[in-house]
Amino acid sequence: MPCTLTDLTQPVCLTIIYNLSSRLLVDSFIDCGECELATELDPVNKNLTIRVPIVLEGEVTFADNLQSGCVTTGVHLG
Repeated sequence: MPCTLTDLTQPVCLTIIYNLSSRLLVDSFIDCGECELATELDPVNKNLTIRVPIVLEGEVTFADNLQSGCVTTGVHLG
């Protein structure tokens, strides 16, 4: 019989780097842990860095054959 862990939460920090000159997304990534909502502009290369605190919610299910699956059930501003 499968085992399901529910109500899991993890604070993360979403970082988005956008170049204002080229209007292109340079990079985006998530780091585990909390951060403050912040923006920073590099005047030389015109990269705008945006950091957004987010809380991810989810559940993990372990099957009889020990395989596992994860479902994201919520994404909220931290």
